[in-house]
Amino acid sequence: MTASHRQRWAVQTMAVAPDDQLLEVGCGRGAAVSLVADRLTTGRIVAIDRAATMVRLATQRNLSHIDAGRVEIQRAGFESADLPIGHFTKIFAVNVSLFWLGDAAQQITRMRSLLAPGGRLYVFGERPTEAHATANVTATELLLQTHCFTTTTSSATRGRGRVLTCVTGTPIR
Repeated sequence: MTASHRQRWAVQTMAVAPDDQLLEVGCGRGAAVSLVADRLTTGRIVAIDRAATMVRLATQRNLSHIDAGRVEIQRAGFESADLPIGHFTKIFAVNVSLFWLGDAAQQITRMRSLLAPGGRLYVFGERPTEAHATANVTATELLLQTHCFTTTTSSATRGRGRVLTCVTGTPIR
């Protein structure tokens, strides 16, 4: 199983460093986890997903990385996952809207608390049209800015007009 263009673009956009400490919210089948783990030496990625099937598939896909200590996969919702405060240099979600996670304000506050000083939050999306992408980016930027993050946005267009977006949030300390 290969990673999608969306996942490859996400990992490239984050410029994963060998020593990064990452958290992926909603890891699905673990394709992005594999791409990230391939770039890590002393770093580590923790990936969470609510669905037992996705956790099983992600674990199977990443067994060698788990054995090497670069990957940990947990079955948990974001609000209940056991995660270390102030630890992650990068937190990301690919096609997981922050608005789907429950109380968005509470989730953003939690993400902020999990970020290490200088850490960043990356919210990736893939939408079928430019209008859908713009609406998603605008809502995500507003949510992050309201919770004391500065934001930057990047995007790319792929086949059939699908638009890839990334809103990067950096906490204002």
